Amino acid sequence: MEISIATATTTTTAARVAPRRRIGAFAAAARTLALTMVLLFSAGAQADPAVAQNILQTIRTERQVFDVHMRMVNYYLDVSPGNAQISLMTARIDAIQIGAKLADLQAQNKDSRANGQYNDLQALERAIQQGDAARNRIRMVENYLMILQMEQPPSAMTRQLLNVQLQMFEMYMRELELAMSQA
Repeated sequence: MEISIATATTTTTAARVAPRRRIGAFAAAARTLALTMVLLFSAGAQADPAVAQNILQTIRTERQVFDVHMRMVNYYLDVSPGNAQISLMTARIDAIQIGAKLADLQAQNKDSRANGQYNDLQALERAIQQGDAARNRIRMVENYLMILQMEQPPSAMTRQLLNVQLQMFEMYMRELELAMSQA
């Protein structure tokens, strides 16, 4: 009888181990599936120089719109400063959008650097630096546009500071475009 009790105990233990093995196999399959999904999605999220070029083209288009709005700002500030509020606000919104696109471009350029997707590392590094500088300048432009909105009447000094920031922004954008064409 003792032998049959030991056999029954072994059979019960074996029956209990089988569900644990099934759970372990299920967990391993879930981990494998999760890892596969991460690898699939991370491959799609890698940097693509073509995406960076598309973002740069979008920035060029937004700059053209911004330039038109800035001409309107200057016209209204010269002719009728009281009516310049809408133009100032529109130009400021444009500056915010350009800044956001520059941030996207910077992220793409940094991803390209991390993934080795470049022809000239030094040119890509210059593009990243010039992009940061252009983004800082467009933030300053945004700030000066906000100051001009609040000033009554808008001061000539603030307008001059705005124009200096715009010129610096244009310079950094030219350098950025040149560096990206070489990267």
